Amino acid sequence: MEESINLYELTFSEKDRYVIITNAYPHEDQLYRNGFIHRRVKAYLDEGLKVDVFVLHPAYKKAEKYTYEDVPVYRGTEQHLRIFLNHKIHKKALIHFVNPKMVQAIKETNTDLPIITWIHGFETEAWHRRWFNFLESPESLRKILEMSDDYYVSQLSFMNWFYQTTELDTTFVHISKWFKEHIAECDARAESKNSIIIPNVIDDNLFTFIEKPAEMRTKVLSIRPYASRKYANDLSVKAVLELSKRPYFDKLEFAFYGDGKLFDQTVEPIRDFENVTIHKGFLSQEKIAALHKKYGIFLCPTRLDSQGVSMCEAMSSGLVPISTDITAIPEFVKHDVSGLLTKPESPTDIADAIERLYYNSDVFLRVSKQASQSIREKCAVDVVIKRELEIIQG
Repeated sequence: MEESINLYELTFSEKDRYVIITNAYPHEDQLYRNGFIHRRVKAYLDEGLKVDVFVLHPAYKKAEKYTYEDVPVYRGTEQHLRIFLNHKIHKKALIHFVNPKMVQAIKETNTDLPIITWIHGFETEAWHRRWFNFLESPESLRKILEMSDDYYVSQLSFMNWFYQTTELDTTFVHISKWFKEHIAECDARAESKNSIIIPNVIDDNLFTFIEKPAEMRTKVLSIRPYASRKYANDLSVKAVLELSKRPYFDKLEFAFYGDGKLFDQTVEPIRDFENVTIHKGFLSQEKIAALHKKYGIFLCPTRLDSQGVSMCEAMSSGLVPISTDITAIPEFVKHDVSGLLTKPESPTDIADAIERLYYNSDVFLRVSKQASQSIREKCAVDVVIKRELEIIQG
């Protein structure tokens, strides 16, 4: 439970601390708010780092504090962040989903504070990168065009400055080479100086590999958000419709899990199939890991991804990912080695990939093992956290 606090009276018994500044963080009432950041923080704590989290968001008019799984979390406005930073007890600021107010607060309180900024996605994209989200109605297109003259211009102008400025001591962490070069720096029209590429961490201790029997190649799992068309869930549904025309369809089993504004309308065309189960709602990491043990194929086409974390988690568990040969996905999935990549906007190609695994159990077994091994080499806790700690403590 959060409590209102007076930041001016705040005292810290230990001075050797790091502050993570972000736009959202898990709470007992909001379990899915930037959970991947929390997983990092827990790993840092396990390595002995002392970490505070500050959530900067205009919705929090009062300064508040709560504890989530032993992590102290403060939240408030830009003014509250300035007061918090004025304590000058932190060795570095670690920023996720950066915006001008976060950086301005540091400039006004402690310009000597080293900053490490993770670049994840929308904070450094031009509006047209997500064109597929604005096709629902003339109103949605009109709204985004209005934002393109204001929000996106100002944010990208800020990123242009932030990537190049010498006023602050900043290191940038990009989660994929493709996203760094083709989106982040391209849209901001500036090279991010002092940058490194480290993917998001995958909890390989939770998403463990157990060798899949050949029969699991008929069990297909989809766990996706339905808040945006970037996840291409409509292509997964169309692939099922395509497979329904093929003679072996009733030998396959599909499970669709997810939630969001697009969920009901997206899955409606496949509700009546006896071999398709539909589950509306979000799942904990533990429940996702348990589901991974019951399926052999992970269906995860996309239209835009800087990594594809849920895909990587499924790979760690040994599921064969079927995704799209687009954006950053090929950095994490090698076609016919650690997964199957399909052509963009092609449900038929997705159906063909499932058919290939159905008729070729040897391909399924081979790729399942290689998917888990390859993603652990890139994204396992020991691998990623070691690299992040090197720059945090360096």
